[in-house]
Amino acid sequence: MTRINLLPLLTILLSSLLVISSCKKEDVRSERISDNSNPLGKKPDDPGFAENSMVMYWNDKTRIVLTGPFTPPAQSRHFAMVQIAVHDALNAIKPKYERFAMVNHRSQFANPDAAVASAAYWTLKGLNVQGLHPIDNWFNESLASIPDGESKEAGKELGKQSADAIIANRSTDNLAQANLQLPQPDGINPGEYQSTLPFSLPGMPKIKALHQWGTLMTPFVTQSNSQFRPSAPYPVSSNEYVGDYNEVKFKGGKDNHTRTADEDEIGRFWVERSTIGWNRFARNMIGNQKLDAWKTARLFALLHTAITDGASGCFEAKYHYNYWRPETAIRLGDADGNAQTAGDPNWLPGYIEGPNLANPAANMYTPPIAEYPSAHANFGGAASEILKLFFGTDQIFVNQTSTTTPGVTRHYSSLAQAARDNSLSRIYVGYHFRLAIIIGEEQGKQIGNYVFNNSFRPVE
Repeated sequence: MTRINLLPLLTILLSSLLVISSCKKEDVRSERISDNSNPLGKKPDDPGFAENSMVMYWNDKTRIVLTGPFTPPAQSRHFAMVQIAVHDALNAIKPKYERFAMVNHRSQFANPDAAVASAAYWTLKGLNVQGLHPIDNWFNESLASIPDGESKEAGKELGKQSADAIIANRSTDNLAQANLQLPQPDGINPGEYQSTLPFSLPGMPKIKALHQWGTLMTPFVTQSNSQFRPSAPYPVSSNEYVGDYNEVKFKGGKDNHTRTADEDEIGRFWVERSTIGWNRFARNMIGNQKLDAWKTARLFALLHTAITDGASGCFEAKYHYNYWRPETAIRLGDADGNAQTAGDPNWLPGYIEGPNLANPAANMYTPPIAEYPSAHANFGGAASEILKLFFGTDQIFVNQTSTTTPGVTRHYSSLAQAARDNSLSRIYVGYHFRLAIIIGEEQGKQIGNYVFNNSFRPVE
């Protein structure tokens, strides 16, 4: 019987399969890929793994820069852009997750740390948000820790290209117009938004802040800002409204309130800007995990993109319904047509959103934005949903701090509880009715789920 030597045939078949597999992995999205980062054909410094220390470093530096006089939606947009640039740069070295803006470039021999530092630095510079912060020094210090050579230079160039790509991608998202604070006429009927202090004072402009954000801002991932618009708030004439009215009146008031010590702490603890607080929450969760640079960058890109799209969806709903704040509702409670709502013309929220130390009479107690749904609850819903889906569990062990309650640490064993405390805080500071915080949190979760399942997905 003749014996056939299959070894040459198997060798040919195996080689063919390897070539096909390699092509699929190199070009998951059928991109036209350019790679001029290693003309001498040297081995990469790192074939696809890097510790996450540089990603964490520039995430924190971005937090420092963006803890400034930005509107909450603009702050979240800027943070998302920086994190997307970092994510895209890393995935141009080794494509592990879908890229967002820089999709047609590869630089597989670039140093990952140099790419991360350069992407973050040039995005902040391109946004021109650095102010007086020493970001040039931070950048130079970052690069000084990386050995000189072609790989480092390729990383610097790659990061710059990634920053340019996200800035170009968002250059037509209508930020300038969406971020304006323009005077608008007040509503006149019970339930319609009316200006809160100090804009309700005689002679003051009637401000409805960011009333164009939801209609003009281009979302990052969601199909439209109205995609997850919730149903309408309770009519002022309803029994459900009365229950929510009385709850915030007594739990959220400045004087004669019924808040417990823990409720008061929750209110002040979570009043911190959501983009900053939930970024810290994510960092605390990362601290308990072993994540490389790619996974860490993906998490931050998902987190801040979801918060930003959450803001846009929420503001679209806010001005679609144009509902009044508790500050207005309770002060006008005797004139709202509902006999069950006892008014208090002197009622004020328990927390001052914008204190005026030189003239307390001009304090801004309530954010001058339509009430329903709650953006703060929306941000927490979006962030907690991303964290739950990313880590695959609601069960956590996080000791969270807050800049608004120095020295206080709150322990959380579930993301659901953290998100709910974040939402309830808006009742305890007197800013929102209960329906607004429940619906806002749910809307945020829906948007977080959509962002997670439609962007930055694994490609291998």
